Amino acid sequence: MYLILNKEDFNDWKKLRQLQAKIKFKPQIILGIISLILTVGIPIFIDNKIPAQAQTEQKYEEKLFETALAFTLYFEGGFSNHPADKGGRTYKGILQTEYNAYRRRRGLPTLDVTQMSDTELMEIYQGYWDNSKSATMHPALAVVMFDTAVNFGINNSVTFLQQALGLPQTGIFDAVTKSALAEGNNRNTALQMINERIIYRYKRVQEDASQMAFFHGWLARDYSLWGYVEKLKDR
Repeated sequence: MYLILNKEDFNDWKKLRQLQAKIKFKPQIILGIISLILTVGIPIFIDNKIPAQAQTEQKYEEKLFETALAFTLYFEGGFSNHPADKGGRTYKGILQTEYNAYRRRRGLPTLDVTQMSDTELMEIYQGYWDNSKSATMHPALAVVMFDTAVNFGINNSVTFLQQALGLPQTGIFDAVTKSALAEGNNRNTALQMINERIIYRYKRVQEDASQMAFFHGWLARDYSLWGYVEKLKDR
């Protein structure tokens, strides 16, 4: 059941924690993710040690990427072109404009995003993984960083990471950020990033009422991500 928020709730930030505590993600969402993983055979590090065949760095990273991708794809869904969505036409989390740029970089003509191949989709998502430096992070933080990069963009994912680490928000993965990450490369930072995302959602709908159409879906994603990474084993 969704929480109905009024204007006073948005203006009183002291109530944020209370509001968050009242909003519950549905257990079916996490069960749906697990069902998806079992169906397509994507491994996930929940209540199990890393499989023996994944002991090498390359195999470990591949499995971690698949674990992160399973969550993100579950929430990105299929085709979307909501009139209030500022990103416009989107398919499996990839914007039409983003797909156009991807095709142009390869000297290919543009296509409707719904015609994107699975190979192209995976290559674009691999770019998010690599450019967000998710592979260098604790499993929980890697999953959160990747999903944030897809949902908000690479630079904004770095901004959320910097907020979680208590740094100035530049959106650039600079030496200061790398140094702070070396100390804060853990599950707590991952959870703090999710908290920063939730705070941003509230601010977003306060500033632009048209975005209320997505508010409950955003919170469902954030709270489900919280539950998802809490179950991940440390490396």
